[in-house]
Formats: sequence, C-alpha cells, structure tokens
Amino acid sequence: MSTPIKRARLRAYVNALADIIAEIESSAKLSREKAVEILKKSLSEVGVEPFRGIKFSNEVYEKELISLYIVAKNILRLPTNTERTLGEVFQVERLLDGVVRVLLSEYSPERVREVLGQAFGTVDEVVLSKVVRYITTSFYLDVLDERESVRAVGNLVKALPEFREEFKRIAKFFQAVVIGSKVISGEVESKVEMDLARKALAISLGLSGGAPSAEYVADIVKIVYGRSIQVVERKSRQHVF
Repeated sequence: MSTPIKRARLRAYVNALADIIAEIESSAKLSREKAVEILKKSLSEVGVEPFRGIKFSNEVYEKELISLYIVAKNILRLPTNTERTLGEVFQVERLLDGVVRVLLSEYSPERVREVLGQAFGTVDEVVLSKVVRYITTSFYLDVLDERESVRAVGNLVKALPEFREEFKRIAKFFQAVVIGSKVISGEVESKVEMDLARKALAISLGLSGGAPSAEYVADIVKIVYGRSIQVVERKSRQHVF
C-alpha cells in the first residue's frame, strides 16, 4: 500500500542509487561508509526519515543499505553489469538475499543453518536481525507479499528454535509493519480488529505471546506510513481509526 511518505522514501533511494553509481563510475571504488553518507544526504534532501522502528540512531542509515539493494535489484532491475559494480558496496545485502531465497524455496532447518553459517560464520541475534530486516524491507517495498514474508520469517523461526525469545524482539518491527499495512489499506479498522491481527500474526510466525503492543503498532504506522491512528477505547466501544 503506497502512501506519500513511502513514495518519498522510494524517491530518496532512487536518487541515492544514481549518485552512488555516478560516484563509482568516476572513482572506480566506493566504500560502504561513503554509500551511507550519500543515502543520508538523499533522504535529507527529500525530507524524509529512514525506514526505521521507534528508536532512532545513526546506525539505521547503514541498515538502510538493504533498502537500496532491494530497489536496485528488484524494483529498478539494474543490468547485471551495474549490479556487479555495486557488489562491492552491497556484499552483506547479497548474502542476506541468498538466505532469504532459501527461506522462500528449498526450506529445511538444516539448509537454513548451513546457508547462514556459510554466509556469516556465526549465527547470532545481530545476523538474524539483519535477515528479518531484509524480509521486512522487501515487504514494505512490495517486493514480497504478506504470505511470502510471513513464510520467510516463520521458516527462520522454525529453523532456529533456540532463538525463540530473541525472535520475539527481532520480529516485533516486522509484525508492526505488516499490521500497519492492513490499517492503511482499511483491512483493519478498529482496535478489536488490530488485536486479532496482532495475535494471529504472532501465532502464524510461531511466536505465540510475542505480538507487539497496539501502541507500538500505532507508533510504527506513524513513522513508516505517515498516518496517525488512535488505539484507545472510547467509553463502551472500540475506537475506529
């Protein structure tokens, strides 16, 4: 579901990619740090914040390289030679893409563990957070639909049961972005419906009891989709957004 703030972010990503490609063509090499600077400047020029959760820190700009890679690969569909040129900048994102493709296709817990180990060596909360963010961003940018996104995150949770408690934190933002899309589309129109959607999504991910609060979802809807909603009860009935 498109909103003005979402379209503005996409415009900033495209502008940043154009500047990054121009920089690479002129200097033949570009560091991730420089790419982050270009992205930060582009977002500022468009007047939009990065795709993020509630807590804001400069680290989010580095995480936003995921958005640039997904736009380059799946939305702009840049030529193979251009994508190869960008490979120096997006080495991490290319690895994440490979993991997500396994989660979406030839799923087995053993295969997921194998691919994660080959790509990142150690499997920890930091790595898993990056994988879930890649899936979340792909959903937000309409590259993956809800069914695919939930399957990918659910398969990751299922493959690594020892991280179940960590996944309750890691997948919080993902769940809020998915539920937020339902609010924006009109599929969820009241607090009762939001509560049902929150609990159902957490269960479908294998994270019963790990649903984000309605207040957290409301905050994410404001930040990510640019729409303010209320989730309080008014007298004897639930308030409709």
